[in-house]
Amino acid sequence: MKKDRCTAPITIGVPVYNGGALLDECLACLARQTFGDFKVFILDNASSDATGEIARAWAARDSRFSYARQTHNVGMMPNFRDVLLAAESPWFMWRADDDLSADNYIERLYRLATATPACKLAVSTIVTCDLDGGRRKVSPPPDPRDFVTLRGQLRMLLNYQPSWFYGLWDSDAARSACLPVYACYPFANASDHLTLYGPIIDGAVRGTTETEFTQRVRRTAGIELPKIKYSVAQLLEMRRAFRRELRRIRSERNLSLPLRIVHAGFEPFYLRRRLPSLSKIARARLRELLGATKSSSAPTPA
Repeated sequence: MKKDRCTAPITIGVPVYNGGALLDECLACLARQTFGDFKVFILDNASSDATGEIARAWAARDSRFSYARQTHNVGMMPNFRDVLLAAESPWFMWRADDDLSADNYIERLYRLATATPACKLAVSTIVTCDLDGGRRKVSPPPDPRDFVTLRGQLRMLLNYQPSWFYGLWDSDAARSACLPVYACYPFANASDHLTLYGPIIDGAVRGTTETEFTQRVRRTAGIELPKIKYSVAQLLEMRRAFRRELRRIRSERNLSLPLRIVHAGFEPFYLRRRLPSLSKIARARLRELLGATKSSSAPTPA
């Protein structure tokens, strides 16, 4: 993958697959940001719709935008990884094709991040809504004290918004947080939680209410898109892999013995919050057994 060599302080990676319906609006949102010293790298995961045409048009009319296409569909997580690997700027941000932000989003996050030496990830108020704007929910960032106290960080682990993933990252911190997870955790589900876990327990996240990020869920009122369904075996392996990653992340940090004990004791609460519970998996197993029983007892068609 050719790297985006630039002197701009921020690279915005846009990994996209068949995003033609929303991509133009997403890129227009980036183009009108009040802070404009950035590069946008659009990485097309072998789309079969108008994604390529839209991205090439933006690259032709705005020198800050560039476009590349994977030779084949590599999967969602590898495409997110590759836009990160392609960036050489000190700061990095992911942007999904269906998400938007306030026009001052990059400006406020960059100001916060560069003014706070301990900050490796700057986040904002998060708005979640449907594509049509319905079911709007606003999640402000935690109290500033929560980012730097143990009690606040534990509270944050239960209540943070996963869309913090789309904040402004120190590029080295993003690589350290993301790449091992993508290499060792084979599920897209909850990978964002694992990526955020290290910066949170490091006290390296900071937040502002002066701007907002809008995550639009691909649905409209009364209409839901199908969700990925995992087998019971996959759900159990997901829990095992998630726990292995939590322990790896903690082991890579110079935590004192008391802190290690606290975080290890807190792990079951975090698992319960971020993954399907064992009781839910048990119910899924029961449904599998009942389905198998009904299938085996059904009469054979003539």
